[in-house]
Amino acid sequence: MKIGALSNFLLQLDKLGTEGKRLRYFRGHSKSSYQLTPSIFRNSGWIGNEATMLKELILRCPDDFTGGLTTFQSLVKMQHYGLPTRLLDVTSNPLVALYFACESHEEGDEDGEVIVFDFDVEAVKYFDSDAVSVISNLSRRPSDFVVPDLPENPHAEPDELVSIFNEQDAIKLLLHDIGSEKPHFLPKVLREDLLRVVCVKPLLDNPRIIRQEGAFLLYGCNITKLEPAPLNGQAVSGRFIINREEKRNLLEQLRTLGISRATMFPEIEQVATHVKQAYWIPRIDISKLTPIQAKVFGVLRNNLAHTVLDVVSILTISTRIVSKTLSELQGKGGVELVGGGRDRRWKLVENVEVVDGTDNNSETSSLGNLDA
Repeated sequence: MKIGALSNFLLQLDKLGTEGKRLRYFRGHSKSSYQLTPSIFRNSGWIGNEATMLKELILRCPDDFTGGLTTFQSLVKMQHYGLPTRLLDVTSNPLVALYFACESHEEGDEDGEVIVFDFDVEAVKYFDSDAVSVISNLSRRPSDFVVPDLPENPHAEPDELVSIFNEQDAIKLLLHDIGSEKPHFLPKVLREDLLRVVCVKPLLDNPRIIRQEGAFLLYGCNITKLEPAPLNGQAVSGRFIINREEKRNLLEQLRTLGISRATMFPEIEQVATHVKQAYWIPRIDISKLTPIQAKVFGVLRNNLAHTVLDVVSILTISTRIVSKTLSELQGKGGVELVGGGRDRRWKLVENVEVVDGTDNNSETSSLGNLDA
């Protein structure tokens, strides 16, 4: 079942219940085809040059990386500015995840998705955790880094195996990187830490993380650095597909609850974009509509709200075609849904401007001044 209304989303979340002492996080992405893979692993050029990209950004923007930031904190800042990293954003707020599942709603878009994670309390780390330092500093290792095998010695004690593992050349170099941010870090890198994904609570040191109630999944490697560690499938406790045709309506419902681009991205350039879009007047060029789009649009030009069945009865065409065409016109910004449930109706967006590109002398007009 696809989610098309906020009330249904909350109902389905409630059905998941809770599992004792576990911490729940959510991730929303606009395309259900997206994999749970950090951006750095989505291009061989990025993961192959991860260490170089990290150094390049720091040397070009040194003022942004002052104050003794740890590697994890640097990765968070890089993620913030759009550099590919081994982090995957999650949130403790399901409505924030729903926002990101709906944020992209252009024509030809696909369904979105919200994924629910449940982690054992002890499995969620803080930003200053030793395990977080170990995994984060994989980003500083060259592309040919390989996690060494443990020695085969059935008589060795666990501490002895850890010591032998930390004597490997590859781990010594990793320890050097860790020591640059944690001088007193003991040479006790655990092999299993390098091969896992951990959920990390970051330092709440920027408005975006605070507003988004953000956290991160930090990915280790799968033996070789070029492959991400596999995410424990047991951590995923639910997946909700978000109907692409309802993304705009869900965003409007979220906006009434104070969740919008301006609140999720409080930086001035993002707020400016939100304000600009809030006062943008949509324009429909009649000459660029398909014949069926023009017919459906013509029905709505009487400034009344119509159900899908109303339009079907007027034009005597199938419900499927009418529904599809209305969604296409919504994608163009010309029509919107009002009401809910059985009273769902379609109407033209207020103050939409209509032009006819085939007439060089035509002028843009407010629809309210046009005849039906």
